[in-house]
Amino acid sequence: MSTAMQASRTLASVVVTALLALPSAASAQVSAASELPTTARMMGLGGNAQALAQSTSGIFSNPAGLSLARVYHVDSTILYDPSVNRWGFGGTVADSTRTVGAALSYNYSLLAGSDVRDNHDVRLALSVGLTEGVALGVTGRYMSYGGTGNTNTALGSAFSGFTLDVGAVVRPAQFLTLAVTGYSLTNPDTARTPLSVGGGVAITPTEILNLVVDNVWDLRSFGEPRMRLSGGAEVMLGHVPVRAGYLFDDTRAGGPVHTFTAGLGYVDTSFALEAALRQDVAGNSQTTMMLNVRYFYRNL
Repeated sequence: MSTAMQASRTLASVVVTALLALPSAASAQVSAASELPTTARMMGLGGNAQALAQSTSGIFSNPAGLSLARVYHVDSTILYDPSVNRWGFGGTVADSTRTVGAALSYNYSLLAGSDVRDNHDVRLALSVGLTEGVALGVTGRYMSYGGTGNTNTALGSAFSGFTLDVGAVVRPAQFLTLAVTGYSLTNPDTARTPLSVGGGVAITPTEILNLVVDNVWDLRSFGEPRMRLSGGAEVMLGHVPVRAGYLFDDTRAGGPVHTFTAGLGYVDTSFALEAALRQDVAGNSQTTMMLNVRYFYRNL
């Protein structure tokens, strides 16, 4: 049996074991994480990975990353969170084969149960490479989120309107990529996507290994800035990407949460199938699973 197949079966066994051990409901001490759109790759690497946000990941993490690779990808996603009974569905098209890269996405999520709410998220991202290894990008977002309204002491989750994300990436060496991103720069009145700023580092010591560190500071929801700090590793075993990450989230109401993430997939010359699992291990018990199917129309 090949090394890639052995690694795939081992990681799959770990994921299945973890799922069987999960609590059936989130009797959480803190609020559940707001589910903003992402990709399985980003989730498996800890949640954001701004410096690796190429292809369809760029529109959700850092739009400047669209210009780091010349691709034409079509992506579809499905997300399930059994702990809060949330479903999510979405699709993205990314084209960075031209001077100005562009991506378009739509995501829908439904929180069922006693507190039913549905959410719509539409994004258009543009990116341009200024020089070799330097790129800028902007994402326009329309959001229609259900949930609670604002009070005198706290922001609610309900919101309907537009906002902007702006990002930059710099690759000073082939093995090193730096990124910075401003999120929700119009400062919308919602705790779902507050005014935030983040930065990330990606190190690629070999062609088959990526290491990332990432953080995002929430500047609006609390009396002082609070952050999400994450890190992860990605190993390519032939056609099989194996990912693992960790997230410290201090932006949830009630206290910080520690989370582990994992990802596994298969990447061919014309398509990719990728899955990710995110599991809170301290401070909460939320579980999220995601599946991505990506079609490579052109890969230059």
